Amino acid sequence: MFAAMSLALNAQSFKAWVAAAENAMVSQDYYSALVYYTEALEFDETRTDLKYNTAEAARLFNAYALAEEKYQQVIDQDGDGEYPLASFWLADMKQKLGKYEESKELFDFYLSENDGDDEYYTSKAMKESKACAWAIDLLANPDENIHITHLDENINTAYSEFGAYKKDDKIYFSSLKFDQKDSPYNPDRLISKILRAEEFDLAEVLDADVNHEILHTAHNAFTEDQKQMYFTICHFITTNDIRCDLYHRSVNNDGTFGEAVKLPDNINSTAFTSTQPNVGLSPNGEKEVLYFVSDRPGGEGKNDIWYTEIGPDGNYGEPVNLENINTAEDDITPFYHRPTSKLYFSSEGYQGLGGFDIYMAEKNKRDEYVVDMLPVPLNSSYHDIYYTINDTLTEAYFSSNRFGSFFLENAQEACCYDIYKAEIDAAKINLTVLTFDNNENVLLDAKVRIIDLRTGKEFVLDPMAPNQHTIELEANREYQIISEKTNYESDTMNFSTHQLYNEKEITKKVFLKTKFVELEVLSFDRKSGDALNGTTVSLYDAETNELIQTLGPNSISNSFVFLVQPGRKYKVVGTKTDYTSASEFVSTVDKSGKIIQKLFLLKQTLDIYLPLVMYYDNDYPNPRSRSKTTNRTYTDTYFPYMDKKDAFKKEYGKPLRGEDKNIADSDIENFFEGDVRSGFNNMKRFFTALEKELMKGEKIEIEIKGFASPRASSQYNLALGERRIKALVNEMHKYNKGALLNFLYNEQLIIRDVSYGETQAPSTVSDDLRDRRNSVYSVAASKERRVEVVGVNYLNIN
Repeated sequence: MFAAMSLALNAQSFKAWVAAAENAMVSQDYYSALVYYTEALEFDETRTDLKYNTAEAARLFNAYALAEEKYQQVIDQDGDGEYPLASFWLADMKQKLGKYEESKELFDFYLSENDGDDEYYTSKAMKESKACAWAIDLLANPDENIHITHLDENINTAYSEFGAYKKDDKIYFSSLKFDQKDSPYNPDRLISKILRAEEFDLAEVLDADVNHEILHTAHNAFTEDQKQMYFTICHFITTNDIRCDLYHRSVNNDGTFGEAVKLPDNINSTAFTSTQPNVGLSPNGEKEVLYFVSDRPGGEGKNDIWYTEIGPDGNYGEPVNLENINTAEDDITPFYHRPTSKLYFSSEGYQGLGGFDIYMAEKNKRDEYVVDMLPVPLNSSYHDIYYTINDTLTEAYFSSNRFGSFFLENAQEACCYDIYKAEIDAAKINLTVLTFDNNENVLLDAKVRIIDLRTGKEFVLDPMAPNQHTIELEANREYQIISEKTNYESDTMNFSTHQLYNEKEITKKVFLKTKFVELEVLSFDRKSGDALNGTTVSLYDAETNELIQTLGPNSISNSFVFLVQPGRKYKVVGTKTDYTSASEFVSTVDKSGKIIQKLFLLKQTLDIYLPLVMYYDNDYPNPRSRSKTTNRTYTDTYFPYMDKKDAFKKEYGKPLRGEDKNIADSDIENFFEGDVRSGFNNMKRFFTALEKELMKGEKIEIEIKGFASPRASSQYNLALGERRIKALVNEMHKYNKGALLNFLYNEQLIIRDVSYGETQAPSTVSDDLRDRRNSVYSVAASKERRVEVVGVNYLNIN
């Protein structure tokens, strides 16, 4: 009886732990769930489902090492494949722990076993597998000019500290370490407050009126004139999930703050969160805006970066999604750097080292955002967020849960975010400027000046060689190069020494334009390559097609010289009797000096149609026949074959998804429309030209070759190649109501043919009868089923 009672009590305790864990997971209290699942496992260590749930709770609590251990145990026990995502999440944990080689193997294993089961996880696994291979090389080359310091206990605690921003020698940041006042929970819920500290002094809570006693207060950001402070107040939705609203307070002259004012309903809503404010300039640099993060509808993915214009009257514009930067994953913690007009942020949507990584976005010359990941050691395999940097780009702060952060649970190496400081050395960069004209000829004796765009200071470079100028510059600055020379237009180039990790030397080439461009056009016989005299060349404006000038015919030379304007586009056309015309487009944009353009004119013979290629459907004409002849014409096979285009796409694309499917469809579309249809049209043009040549009395020999794909036996394919040749000959018989028949009968038109069957097919073309996708429907196999007119020989000249 005593033993039975003990077992009953244990069963009740076990069920209670599991129920408590499940409830904690529902309320997103992952720490409690982890504790309860761990207790439940003490009762039964063989339960795979409990180990998987423990791993899930550990992962969501950022206890990566423990999650790694439990996912591995699940994989070792899961013989029936009941937990297919275990390998995916184990790969994710190893990636976050910096075990990139093991992580890549596991992502690849997940794809081999579960590819296509879930589009999101398949795409994510592909992306992260590539990222792991990339990260291995990246970690081997950290930026030697960046030195990372973990701030001490005066600022960091075992809880999360985040959003550090330095203003007037004081660090403003938020900390999630404060007990919620009058909390009905046991233990008390924790809330965040905004603090301020000297770097090495104990942090103090910012102005008691600023921080709320029941709700989260965090994410402070100041306007450029320091007269307004933006921040967030956040409500608990679940234990781990909160919803935030944006507020602002005026900053008084004595440093105190005015009343909290909630931003309007077009910014805040009870349906979504609005958080992480930062004040900067709009993407076009014209308006002051408030950047913030929200999961509101209309975004690119999960949490996105948005901005709203701050009006002079205190109004706010409609939020605009920063769609050129946001991804399908979370994009968070924006920081706008005014001196360089760059936006820093963290994301899980770009190729990275694992988790959130820090990125920098800036506009290029085409006014498009270019996004670059910041180097190691700023980024790690862990989450790296809330990056801010000073005006001179020498000191930065960010938050990370990387190894070395204070753990809330040391045994589990779990939680939380700490603040780190990055000191960035002002490295020196040796710049070499090389001067050329726009034909890339060395340009001597040019004058080169450099302007520091931040200070306006100007430097004149001393030439170290006829076209080489050098100077030592500072890293992390913006410069402008101005190059000048008499009778040339000056050239201006802006460049940056940001992001030049471990680079000590850079080279810039500048190209100066003359006031006009000399265009020399040379005409040649296309077949022989000889100079072609007697040509006429006309010059047109390429945009309007207006005739500008015509030179020729020149009976003693093949050279024609035009003086044209730089920065324009032209077309030159060469003509000569009994030759096909030839034309070329010529651009003088960014060109100077002299341009030479060659025109190759082809004497009008049947050779211009060669090689003439016509394609057949699989085993056509007369499928499953061993005959070497057929009554069918090529036209008889062509139209039914074109009707099968969509069927080819469907059959070949069956196992493909996403971009691979799009590429395959495009390849088949291009084959049918670009090869099969063009072959048919060119055949008709060839027959028309052939009839004209024969009518002129020419005696002509045509060489035709037949081919097959390697699906059947060699002997069968040789006969199939013969049938395909015969179908083309039948086409010639029926052309223009038999217009070529008399020439064939009197041997003025002679046909030489040979079937190669499958002998010329590359070994890469499938001959597997069971693999119809590749042996029938692939473009590679389709291109082997053809006839070619490969030669036209004129046997007499009249």
